[in-house]
Amino acid sequence: MKAWQSQLKQLLGDTDAPPVLTRDLIKRYSRSANSNQPVAASSLTYWQRSMIASDNLKPIQRGLFLNCFRAKPGMLADAIAWFHTDAVVSLNTVLGDSGILNNPTTVVTAVVPIDRGRHPPARLGRKMTQAGIVHFFGIPRHILQAGKSEDRLEAEEQYEHLRATPEKALLDWIYLGFSPRSRRTPPPGADLDMELLDFRRLRRLVVATKLEQEFAAWLKS
Repeated sequence: MKAWQSQLKQLLGDTDAPPVLTRDLIKRYSRSANSNQPVAASSLTYWQRSMIASDNLKPIQRGLFLNCFRAKPGMLADAIAWFHTDAVVSLNTVLGDSGILNNPTTVVTAVVPIDRGRHPPARLGRKMTQAGIVHFFGIPRHILQAGKSEDRLEAEEQYEHLRATPEKALLDWIYLGFSPRSRRTPPPGADLDMELLDFRRLRRLVVATKLEQEFAAWLKS
């Protein structure tokens, strides 16, 4: 193994290395690993292919990869901002990862803000990638961003992507379930371990999002 290759693997394995890599990022890291000299494109392409074969790089789509050199490998949820810059991981993914939803899914679910008076963002719905499936749902910005950030978003140090708290993930789902513009059905109450939720936070978010009627109707269903 050449010196720059060894150094590149070390740089990409650092804890502060990004969880998702583009070809341009890999090129910049390779230059740093090569005493600030550019690595020949053919050599870098060959190295990249060998790293894909060894699962150190996992393709998401053309030119986008999960960084698996790190002790904590990048995951598909870390890539949502590359598809929608202000997307937030929510719904099934959050509730499943937190143990509240008893039948979690392998699909990464995320919500994207819709601005009033504008067309919904392009590329909503299911997106097939080489690393798995991501499903984007549109929610009005005033609902998506209602409430204090500490109530609706997990702490930044916990995740390397925007992620809703379980309480906000539940309300996002309730909103979609009762919206006439959505085909999504309300959350299945029988499949949720509600005692794991922070009910004080949940009440604050219900008021902030103005979903009191929808939440009450869901509780009665």
